[in-house]
Amino acid sequence: MVILFTTALWSCENVRMQKDLTTVFEASDSLETATYDQGIAWWKDLETSSPYVSLQSFGETDIGKPLHLVVINAERNFSAEKLRDSSKTVILINNGIHPGEPDGIDASMLFARELVMDDEFEERYPDVIIAIIPFYNVGGALNRNCCSRANQNGPMSYGFRGNAKNLDLNRDFIKCDSKNARSFVKLFNDLDPDVYLETHVSNGADYPYTMTYLMSQPDKLSEPQSDVMTGVFESGLLAKMKAENDDMTPYVNLFGTSPDSGFATFYDSPRYSTGFTALHNSFGLLTETHMLKEFSQRVMSTLRFMNSLVEIVQKHSKPIRDARDAAFTNLKAQNTFPLDWEVDYESHKDLTFLGYAAYYDTSDATGQLQLYYDQDSTWESIIPYYNRLKPTNSIRCPEYYLVPKSWNDVIVRLELNGVAMSLMESDTAVDCSVYRINEFETSKQPYEGHYYHSKTSTESHESTVVMRGGEYYLVSTNQKSKRFMIEVLEPAGPDSYFNWNFFDEILQQKEWFSAYVFDKEAAQMLEKREVKENLKKFISQNPALRDNGFAQLYHLYKESDHYERDRHMIYPVFRIE
Repeated sequence: MVILFTTALWSCENVRMQKDLTTVFEASDSLETATYDQGIAWWKDLETSSPYVSLQSFGETDIGKPLHLVVINAERNFSAEKLRDSSKTVILINNGIHPGEPDGIDASMLFARELVMDDEFEERYPDVIIAIIPFYNVGGALNRNCCSRANQNGPMSYGFRGNAKNLDLNRDFIKCDSKNARSFVKLFNDLDPDVYLETHVSNGADYPYTMTYLMSQPDKLSEPQSDVMTGVFESGLLAKMKAENDDMTPYVNLFGTSPDSGFATFYDSPRYSTGFTALHNSFGLLTETHMLKEFSQRVMSTLRFMNSLVEIVQKHSKPIRDARDAAFTNLKAQNTFPLDWEVDYESHKDLTFLGYAAYYDTSDATGQLQLYYDQDSTWESIIPYYNRLKPTNSIRCPEYYLVPKSWNDVIVRLELNGVAMSLMESDTAVDCSVYRINEFETSKQPYEGHYYHSKTSTESHESTVVMRGGEYYLVSTNQKSKRFMIEVLEPAGPDSYFNWNFFDEILQQKEWFSAYVFDKEAAQMLEKREVKENLKKFISQNPALRDNGFAQLYHLYKESDHYERDRHMIYPVFRIE
């Protein structure tokens, strides 16, 4: 056994010496980023060169190419099942979600090579497993160009923000319109990472920092996780980056104005990665290097962040996993859940910020006043950072949801997210809470392939619903995916499946009437005092309809037995309280 092990190591060393693991970034004097083909070829070489590395395909993308996953593990176990059941802390790094922002693509190569070529790798990182998606948006990575990032300083060419279907994948974690997202969600739930890192390049204000960061908003995490997020991750990363002479600051969430007067945290609803990961009690982090800094500077800053992160996770592996375990335990007992949030402007943190002097001057292009920054004039000041969110809408969790089998797109997405369901095989009468959709607003322009709904309000009534066998899934909320299912199945949630148009069919009335026929029945209905009073009330509340005969007939039609009141505007997912 010892002889075989020694031979394997010797053989690995031999192969390692034969492979050139210089990256495109290094070979180009830090001017270029790897293409998709160059990157995957490099990762294959690293896999060949190290027993700690496995390059895997994990599902399909919209362009038809696979979603690749690199797993780095000192124990050399690489299957998702073994990783999920491991006692180690799992970090998932996602690169190239916006391939025009490629810093993480190249930084991950340098990061992985440094790790696995270190003779002390096994001793230094015994409690950490690292999984890396080299290119998430494969279609965008293949759509190379020089110029779509108007404000970005390098590299020479790069990919495009939209994927093969022109979707922004950092808006697709809930709706999963892309094959990329569906593959990712399955990967994420199979892997169940403790820590998630996503790499980006920012737009917005100008300032001296190369690196800014986002994280799953602590107010949206349970108490043990919130404490670890701020006390371990945020404070630790700030300290380590400072020690590397690479000070960073929270993501500067401003557009068209300067940070002199402060700024607010970014509200990461579940459509975004750090909002999505919070639904699964994973610690979500996101890097945003500054667009105007040189590409080489941005890549090296991202590399320093990755190195800092893996050191923190190794040092605090047990507290991180314990906090997640506690979060899932707390989840079981939690009965009320916030559905929507807003920035709390009554609370702020004093943030020491280094900025550039901002000034306004007449634009040579438009003749209007334009904001500019003087990079030769810096200032340092304490500014308010509005880093807290407060809930604006909460919901009580039911014991069960009843989801119709006919809404297949919803069923598929629930299953991808690990939601366990059981099909009701026999006819059953069930006492349920049923939502009627009262009001909502719909965007006038398409957003990510949808005419998205917002400001959705409902009213609830109790009803005994007779369900035919084989038509409904019974979904218990007593499972790890509890918070996820509440966010997507409660129609008032900002990223609910209702708001993403998965239930738009219920908004259209299917049967109508001919006025010349229904008019006589309407007159008979008005012989009832209650019906007549309701019509008067309707007209008084809508005076513009006083002379609109059809509108008045339609009001009466909706009070008749003809109206499909059990289907029109009735949300088809029911609650068992």
